[in-house]
Amino acid sequence: MIIMAEKETTTKKAAPAKAVAKTPAQKKIDVTKKPKKKFYVPNSTGKRRMKSVKPRWRKPRGVDNKKRIRKAWFGACPKVGNKNTEDVRGLHPLGLPEILVNNVNELEGAENVLVRIAGGVGKKKKADIVAKAKEMNLRVLNAGEEVKK
Repeated sequence: MIIMAEKETTTKKAAPAKAVAKTPAQKKIDVTKKPKKKFYVPNSTGKRRMKSVKPRWRKPRGVDNKKRIRKAWFGACPKVGNKNTEDVRGLHPLGLPEILVNNVNELEGAENVLVRIAGGVGKKKKADIVAKAKEMNLRVLNAGEEVKK
């Protein structure tokens, strides 16, 4: 029996792991985030809603509040389990981090990122930023049709 057990262990060989060289283009992460839940204040939505209560989250503080004591029929409450995993948190769905740019100087040293131009930037500066980003092989998320031409 002992000899038989030794034979079984020797016949099973692990396949060698393949080494994959990483290039800068392969740093993208496959982003699959959890769907976002909506957390409402009681009486803020529906047919008989109170007009003065806006549909946004506020922590229930009442003594008899059903949402505070977590009645299931009263809707979901935010909790730690709703977070995404650490490696995809804060990433764009394309798998790269975003940077917000106000001028051309902020593009210096940017590699493997997505560029989003700030809303207050005018047409002329926006065109300069898009040209510089194209030169650096960066993708601009909100280039706009008039600038792309």
